[in-house]
Amino acid sequence: MSTEDLSYFQEEEFKKNLALYEQMLQGGQSVYLEADELTDIAEYYLVQNDTDKAMACIQYALNIHPGSIDPLIFLARQKMFNGDIEGAKTIRDCITDPNDREVIFLNAELLLREGKEQEATTYLSEKAETEEEDAALFAYDTATLFLDYGYLEQAAQWGQRALDMEPDNEKFLKLKADHLISSNRPKEAIEILNSLLDINPYNLNAWHSLGEAYFVCEDFSKTMETADFALAIDEHDAQALLLKANSLLQQQNLDEAHQLYLRYFKEHPSNEIPYLFDGVCLSALERYDEALSQLLKAEELSQGYSTEQQHIYANLSEVYSRLHDTDKAFGYIDKIKEINPDYEADLYKGHILMQNERENEALECYNTFIQSHEDPSEAHFLVGLSLVENKLYERAREHFLYTLNRDASQDKESQKAYAYLAYCALMQNRYQEFIVFLKIACEKAPEALEYTVGRFIPEEVEAKDFYQYVLTHSDIFTHFNPDSSAPVKPM
Repeated sequence: MSTEDLSYFQEEEFKKNLALYEQMLQGGQSVYLEADELTDIAEYYLVQNDTDKAMACIQYALNIHPGSIDPLIFLARQKMFNGDIEGAKTIRDCITDPNDREVIFLNAELLLREGKEQEATTYLSEKAETEEEDAALFAYDTATLFLDYGYLEQAAQWGQRALDMEPDNEKFLKLKADHLISSNRPKEAIEILNSLLDINPYNLNAWHSLGEAYFVCEDFSKTMETADFALAIDEHDAQALLLKANSLLQQQNLDEAHQLYLRYFKEHPSNEIPYLFDGVCLSALERYDEALSQLLKAEELSQGYSTEQQHIYANLSEVYSRLHDTDKAFGYIDKIKEINPDYEADLYKGHILMQNERENEALECYNTFIQSHEDPSEAHFLVGLSLVENKLYERAREHFLYTLNRDASQDKESQKAYAYLAYCALMQNRYQEFIVFLKIACEKAPEALEYTVGRFIPEEVEAKDFYQYVLTHSDIFTHFNPDSSAPVKPM
């Protein structure tokens, strides 16, 4: 469920139904709740990671509402999420009304799970022809489904169809903004969302999307400001808490971010995403055992189908490496390779081995990666980054120099090597070499300088001006000690 969906669990009607059901479980009188109300309770238990209670609730719903659609849809979706497509279809076939809206969208989602996007499109198009009264809503729901699965072109087409029928519908306009954010066009989304908030400044969903748009723009101060507006409307607002916590994480305010994640977990049932981010936060704080606990929760809740699945596995691999369990770290790299065949497994295995001081094995992995890579220049650059993270600056320097010497054209990507060469020289206290590469990087790769040398330069100084700043503060940089020089900005 999305964070927006989870907010339903804070509504008074739901809390009342949950209390009645739990009183019955504790020996109270039997209660009569509608099938959809019991299904909502099962969803609540599921996101609380209590599968046994969720399934017991659904069974109770089917006992008092035999053949009811909502509980059967719930069961089918659980089969689907667990990878049992045929099991999901078997349950679906027990539903007596194949034209029910929920059944239609279950069928479409099953097709998308099987990678049959064209069949899903054709199926929904045929069903749309029979929708007259709710045609706009059907188009909206279809657009939402495609957007959830990352089919941006189809989402745009169906979303526009909904807007053509109801151009002033706030929910439809908000979906268009969400699509623009997913399409990396956040500034256009911001215009739409601000217009919606002019109409209704208490539109929490619009505040949420506005915060996400600013987050994509990497304007984390604006993101936090937006989250604060949402929290002023509802101090327990789940998505606003997450936006604020995630912004603090990006700004490396790690302790504050972790405290907000803890508040979120205390106040709200959660999906896998907040556990992933809190795991990242704790890992950055070098609290690896706690990070592992949160990341394992993220993995369990993801059920293998999260949009962030690769990030969950990658962070688990990193944490296991930090805990010196290389076998488990490698296991998660292999899992990433299964879902993403283009993943550079040898590079990351080399990184983990180097992190655990198994240098000869690490170099073998790096060499395998370089030899198999279609672009040797890029391969050397990526190995250089790994070595920088392991603080092996002299070895990294060799790879960055190879990148520049090999790539005669020196495109924008390869020019980043100048920034990293400057950083390596600074870490090795080679001032003359440092300023040579810094001057070139200020011209050719200022963005890469932000995350390297920029750690040690005040935030108000623009990257293109780093060279002049260093010349006027040469006393700091000629006798640079990376261990005692507290970074002004995080790497």
